[in-house]
Amino acid sequence: MEAVNKDTARYIITYFSELMTPAEKVALRHQQSLIKLEGDDDGSRTKLYYRSGRLSDDPKVLKLLNEGPDQFLINCAERILKDCPEKVFLNLCPACKKLARTPDARQCRFCGFDWH
Repeated sequence: MEAVNKDTARYIITYFSELMTPAEKVALRHQQSLIKLEGDDDGSRTKLYYRSGRLSDDPKVLKLLNEGPDQFLINCAERILKDCPEKVFLNLCPACKKLARTPDARQCRFCGFDWH
């Protein structure tokens, strides 16, 4: 298996998130919540996010995010491809072999090829 790039990782996480582990799902929600909390100067929203479970203080979850958000997505995607490759459909353009925007897309965003 070749290394997964950032775009492929986002595709896998977006369209096959049901294959993520519970800890990976919590880590993803934590990371997305951190982005929303940028600019929370007084910390009131941060406290609310912890109480509501959008942020986690679980060391297992936080360890998944140690290498940064992009590497977290890549690590999740690589694990998904390793553990259940038969459940992931990478919709590649028949002409240029690049990844289509969605699993259902039938026109390449890179070369314009149409395979309807």
